[in-house]
Amino acid sequence: MERIVLHIDLDYFYAQIEEIHDQSIQNKSIVICQYSGRTEDSGAVATTNYIARKYGVKSGISIKQAKQLLSGKEAVFIAANHELYESISNLVMNIIRKYSSKFEQLSIDEACVDVTSITNGDYEGAKDIAIKIKNEIKQEENLICSVGIGPNKLISKMAADSNKPNGLTVLPPSKVKPFLFPQNVKALYGVGPKTHSKLKTLKIETIEQLSKCELDTLIKHFGNKFAIYLHLSSTGIDDEPVKEKPADQIGRILTLKEDTKDSTIIKQTLETLSNDVYLQLQEQNLSFKSVGITAILEDMNTCQRTKTFEISHNSLDIIINTTQKLFLNFLNQESKKIRRVGVKVFHFSKNTGQTKLIDFEQ
Repeated sequence: MERIVLHIDLDYFYAQIEEIHDQSIQNKSIVICQYSGRTEDSGAVATTNYIARKYGVKSGISIKQAKQLLSGKEAVFIAANHELYESISNLVMNIIRKYSSKFEQLSIDEACVDVTSITNGDYEGAKDIAIKIKNEIKQEENLICSVGIGPNKLISKMAADSNKPNGLTVLPPSKVKPFLFPQNVKALYGVGPKTHSKLKTLKIETIEQLSKCELDTLIKHFGNKFAIYLHLSSTGIDDEPVKEKPADQIGRILTLKEDTKDSTIIKQTLETLSNDVYLQLQEQNLSFKSVGITAILEDMNTCQRTKTFEISHNSLDIIINTTQKLFLNFLNQESKKIRRVGVKVFHFSKNTGQTKLIDFEQ
């Protein structure tokens, strides 16, 4: 049975979040900035929306250059709020992972799922799942995303990239080569400026031309490992499995039914989230040394608090008690209402299987 992989890409993720939370900036160029703090305009562009990209503003250029390119245009420059973006990413990833046990988060705004067994290799079934994922992300977080469907991770990613924003592209095996071959070789994932330049010296401009190049020639110019990758990927072959990478933290975040400072509601929410986090710890056979909470306020500012222990624990009670104490202390110092509540654990170690004598809070 041929594999079927979905690649989900949250379109212009940072800028889209800012658009949602401030509708007055919609239809303007949005530039998310990583300020260095040296001068008012020092720093670099983290990302932009599609309107800004039309004027040549892209990730990595200086903020000063971006302002020059957008001179006379309606544009807003916003400092990156990584805590907010990460918290919303966690919510979206929790939506996606429900649709398959074979889930892999690729970045803060990209993930893939293998739906082969769920769909019995049927691409129409895979398309139905993609539509459900898109609809649920839109309904729950008001975000749009592009989805690519293909026989592996490489093709599904390229499919998603080919139709943005808010696209859905299906590439069964019969359509892979007609999709790949006419494209410039630089469209192939992993081909950067240096590789592209080398391929041009070999008179290779399209992916089809790359697919016809002798492997020995590629090895001579790129080395064995990368040459084999170029050779296989140019014909749409990618055997890398969809596999969740070891997490550096495990967390859950939830939007409250209404903004509140009610400690009873928040404590109940923390207990629910703590149970979810603990189940994930048990599934991965992990202990933790650090516990943290996230609070997203009514004005969308994000605050975090953590506690680190001297020894590792794997106790649900410690997660619940620690998060509730951290949050209650935070509530006593904060006047604004809470919109979202999050729980996380990190600094992991593998459980050895030995019986623990006692779990206690330091």
